[in-house]
Parts: sequence; structure tokens; C-alpha cells
Amino acid sequence: MTVGTRRVDGLLASAIGLRAVYGLAMLPLIPLLIASHPLLLTLLSGSTVAEVALGAQVRIGAVSWPVAVLAGVPVWVLTDWLYWLAGRRWGDRALRLLVGRGRAGRGDPARAERRVEKAERAAYRFGPAGVVLAPFLPVPGPLVYAAAGTAGVRLPVFVALDVLGRLASSVLVVTLGYALGRRAVELLDLVRQYALVTTLVVVAVLVLAHVVRRRRTA
Repeated sequence: MTVGTRRVDGLLASAIGLRAVYGLAMLPLIPLLIASHPLLLTLLSGSTVAEVALGAQVRIGAVSWPVAVLAGVPVWVLTDWLYWLAGRRWGDRALRLLVGRGRAGRGDPARAERRVEKAERAAYRFGPAGVVLAPFLPVPGPLVYAAAGTAGVRLPVFVALDVLGRLASSVLVVTLGYALGRRAVELLDLVRQYALVTTLVVVAVLVLAHVVRRRRTA
């Protein structure tokens, strides 16, 4: 393995790690922004809950339908290809590395292997269409995307299919928020009232989980 290859692999691994950290960093923002700034929250996080809130905003005329549907797509499409690239460069090892980042991968190797097998079956059963179906499959999206890279799906095709899948998911979730309408708005107002408490609880849980993991590995 050349120095250049090792450098690219190191950058890719770092980028995937940063994407995971970014996702965790968005969690405390959900209760703070969900009721007051759902569009901003969706742009930043692509959160499903935020998209439901945007659907409610469409119902009351505060946001247009195209904006609500498109808002959450970029944050996912701009990073989903990292998992595709991991599969393309590292093959099946990428799937096992991605599973190893999760709790199941560290605590239950058999369960982790089953998740890898599910992702591989989805990739080969559905082919490129699996990328479109990834938001709806009972398999973590990153595993499906890595499996697509392993299966040889070309990047332009992957990106196009990823956009279609994310759009389909957004349409479904925004429609749900639209159907809930005023009830969703009232629920989000209630969430905003307890935003600070919820945020503190989320942060406490994350810190506690980190401490527990450190003790287990010590």
C-alpha cells in the first residue's frame, strides 16, 4: 500500500468519523429548533422529526411544499457517498468496520455479522434500486451505501439514486406532517416549552454512554 493510498484511506475514515460526530452534535438542537426554526433544523440535520414539522408548516402556509421536500436532501446526499466510497475501496471490510462503530458491533459479533449479511443481501437482491430503498429498509443506510460501492455501482449512478431515495423519503415524511396539520403544530409548541429540559437530558445520556464505554474498554 502506497503512502498516497494510506493517506486517502485515512482521510476517508476521518470524514466518516466526523459525519458520525456531526450527527450526534445535531441531537441537542432538535428540541431547541423543532418548533421555532424547523426549516433551519432540517437544513442542518436532515432530521425526520424536523421534516414532519415542516409538513405542518406547509399545512398552515408558513413554508412552501418544494422547500419542505428539498430542505433535508442536501445534508444527506453530500455525505452518503462517503460510505459508497468506503465500500468501493475497502470491499466487505467496510461493512464490518461500519458495524463495528455501533454498539452491536462491539458487544455482539454475531448480531453485527447478521447486520452485514442483511446489507449485502439488500445490495444484491435489489441491485442499484437498493440505494433508492435505503431510507425504507430495516438496515442502516450507511451499510446499504457501502454495499452498493462493494457491488460496483458507479458514483454518478449512486448519487442519482441516492437523491431519488432521499426525495421519496422526504415526500413521505413531509406528507405525514401535512396530514397531522394543526395537531403537529400544537405538539411542537409543547416540545418547545420543554426544550431546555429535553436538551439537558439528551446531553446527559450522551455523556453517560461515553463514560460507560470508556470504563468497559479500560
